[in-house]
Amino acid sequence: MDTATTTLFVANALVLLVLALAFSFAWLGQRSEVYWTSWIAANITLATSLLLFTMEAPAAFPRLPLLFAGTLVVAGFGLRWRAARQFGRRPAPPALVFAPAGLAAALFILSANSHYGEVYAAANVLMATQAAATAYEFWRDRADGLPSRYGLVLAYGAVAASFAVRAGRGLAFADSFTDYVPRDSMLEIHLLVALFYAVASGAFALSIAYERGAIALREAALRDPLTGIGNRRAFEQRLETYLSGGHGGFAVALLDIDHFKTVNDRHGHAAGDMALRRCAEILCSHFRPGDFIARIGGEEFAAILPGISAAEAVDLTERVRSAVEMQPVIDNCGAFGITLSAGVVHSSGGARTLDALLKGADDGLYRAKADGRNRVHLFAA
Repeated sequence: MDTATTTLFVANALVLLVLALAFSFAWLGQRSEVYWTSWIAANITLATSLLLFTMEAPAAFPRLPLLFAGTLVVAGFGLRWRAARQFGRRPAPPALVFAPAGLAAALFILSANSHYGEVYAAANVLMATQAAATAYEFWRDRADGLPSRYGLVLAYGAVAASFAVRAGRGLAFADSFTDYVPRDSMLEIHLLVALFYAVASGAFALSIAYERGAIALREAALRDPLTGIGNRRAFEQRLETYLSGGHGGFAVALLDIDHFKTVNDRHGHAAGDMALRRCAEILCSHFRPGDFIARIGGEEFAAILPGISAAEAVDLTERVRSAVEMQPVIDNCGAFGITLSAGVVHSSGGARTLDALLKGADDGLYRAKADGRNRVHLFAA
């Protein structure tokens, strides 16, 4: 093997090992994300296979390094497919991960120093399929808006195309092959593509994990940790969006659990937390799918109801109030009931700022409580 080809093999292996180290540091900070271990294992496996390709075969076992190298490179691409599946929160059956490597090993063993071109083509078909399948795994979830997906699709697509070209060559010129891996200019071109792939796939793997983590942090900052619905910040941001125009008429409802301190004093804070979660579940199931529900205070909830009249908003909120009253909260000590008071304000009533809408809804809530609680009151400017 000439120096240039050996250098490219070694360069690819070193890049993969450096990125495996980077993946290891990422895994230390995200131990629950199993795709890191798959990426680490894939890189180490691929790096080992590339270094084996540079070894001189022992005289007693001339095909041994090639057997291991060919099997490991297919296994490495299987592990990368598994990492992509795990990143997409999908199962990766072990048979689909490792069966291609077993098939590659069988091809090398059973060919018995013959059919070089056919084995070369079959092995490259396997790897082209694995790389294309991995590219598809990243492409299929593009709706999540993570930009690095496109870099990963490009990287895996490029190496899949290179493997496909090599497979075509093996089929077209099978009779001229005298080795399983011809050391020629096409191999050097493929190794250059592989080097681009190793760098790009590793860099974009790190960046896509960062992008997902950043989105998760932003979403967590807008979510109430106890109930899982939006928090006050999320509610105010969404309300500002509706106030900016283009959304038509909408209503805002403020809903407060009646005598919540008594619930905590009588049943305990754990039961109080259960009441909050149960209330949030009922609100989410009884308001409409397009309505935005948030917990904006201790026992206070809010809802933005788009595309609705004032009368319809009151009727809908009344149905939610009734559902809360009819469904008891069940804890370890038994069951107890809760009720809601609510104030509703409509954007057509003249309130066109966030503070004005919240004040109107709060005035309606105050009136509902003053009238005896467990009722809904519409604020009219």
